[in-house]
Amino acid sequence: MAATTPRLQPRHDSSPQTRRRTAPVQLIGPWQNALEGAAATLCAVAAMATVSALSLALLDAGSLGSLWSLTMALTAMAVGGSASADPEGTAGTGGIGGLASLFGGGGGMGPSMSGAADVVPLGVTLVGAVVLWIVFSRRLRQGQQRRFTGGELIVRAAGAGTAALVTLMIVAGLAHGSVTVPTSAMTGMRGPGADQFTGGLGDPSGGLEDLFGGGSGGLGGLMGGGDRAAQPAMAYQVSVGSAGFGAVLWVAVVIGAGCLISRRLRLPLGGALDGLRAAWGPSVSAVVRTILVLAAVPLVTLAFIGAVVGGRAGSVAGAALLLAPNALAVFLTLGVGSPWTAAVHPVQSDSSGNPMAALMGGMGDSGGMGGSGQPDRTEQLRSLSASGWPLWLAAVAVTGLLLLACAYRAARATHSGHKLPVLPYRGPLSGHLGMAERFGVVTAVVLGAGAWLVGASGHFGISMFGSEMGGMQAELSGNVLSTVVFGLLVGSLAGFAGSLLSAVRRAQ
Repeated sequence: MAATTPRLQPRHDSSPQTRRRTAPVQLIGPWQNALEGAAATLCAVAAMATVSALSLALLDAGSLGSLWSLTMALTAMAVGGSASADPEGTAGTGGIGGLASLFGGGGGMGPSMSGAADVVPLGVTLVGAVVLWIVFSRRLRQGQQRRFTGGELIVRAAGAGTAALVTLMIVAGLAHGSVTVPTSAMTGMRGPGADQFTGGLGDPSGGLEDLFGGGSGGLGGLMGGGDRAAQPAMAYQVSVGSAGFGAVLWVAVVIGAGCLISRRLRLPLGGALDGLRAAWGPSVSAVVRTILVLAAVPLVTLAFIGAVVGGRAGSVAGAALLLAPNALAVFLTLGVGSPWTAAVHPVQSDSSGNPMAALMGGMGDSGGMGGSGQPDRTEQLRSLSASGWPLWLAAVAVTGLLLLACAYRAARATHSGHKLPVLPYRGPLSGHLGMAERFGVVTAVVLGAGAWLVGASGHFGISMFGSEMGGMQAELSGNVLSTVVFGLLVGSLAGFAGSLLSAVRRAQ
């Protein structure tokens, strides 16, 4: 009987993994890549505008001006646009002619307000950054069908950057309107005798407004009268150039950081760049993801509570939506030893060379305006205390534990072949020194960037007869260089300790 050899049948694997692996590759052209990158930017800007509108609604900003224009202004400021304000054309005149247009404000010789603000609401910025990366990387994270080429990635990023430049410049162009200034704000910004110039906002008995167009007495009837109860107004706008530059920089940082920290992307970086990503990516991922989580928790919690409760809780929630990440950055940089100063300075009168302003300034010296009655107020944030505990001590404890946890996580995620230090040392502690180097640099860069973004300043002044007669300057400032140096030192120590802890845990 002849021997028979069984025929081997081909094995058909119908598992989902195999079906995905054998699915046809969908190739997309450069225009589709660019449009998808632009769509990611548009989604991010829409999310930023939504958060801005929600926070302004919680703060009841609609009672001061157009909510639409204020939302556009806040969205543009989230990428670095600077805002300025000038006297509103009809402020204080009550819409009545005569000489009241000269003496009743609105750009004449009456009292008027102007100002500028340079602050970045990081709550809006971070929401836009998260949405931008999620939408931008959606196709890059789909399955494992193929690896995107470097050219496709560049075209995709160029589409996102171009859309950000155009869109946020348009947003900054729409960010103009007028806002009324509350009487309480005027009270805090004028000198002891400023009522003589602002129509007795703190003293209903009168002042120069009764003389120059206020009420019905004095020269008011001759000069056209006016509405004494009208609040002063300012016309604001946002710099289009600074918003456009900041938008391009924002997109570049978000996409670059996302490519470093994402674990599901197959990026065409090349041999050397792939090694750098494997060595530095875990440290960047641990720090950035932890900070994002710490910033998101109060944002979501307070926004929900404020929307439900309303009232004063709603105002707190609106402020937290805008500035909770700013407070977190100040707290973490305080924890590594960076100094922070909050200061409020009165604006001195610049009436030299203006006879009318000098005359009124002389009146201010004897109880009038001039700002000299308001002392400088400067506060070192490290000297503050909460519940009897120094703020700097709480910041050091929290920041130290946070950086140690991030370093431990980064050490566990870094392959041993990528832990070698830049230094020529190759002893038994070389892996720990390599982690200390990388984690220290990452900590210094992240905290230094945070200190640079959180610094804020504002200037508000009251002018009359073409000269600034008083006002207020406020600033929140930190030392970026000190933050970088201390961040490098503290981050290196945390990286070394975290690597040692990881090695001990692995041995156990």
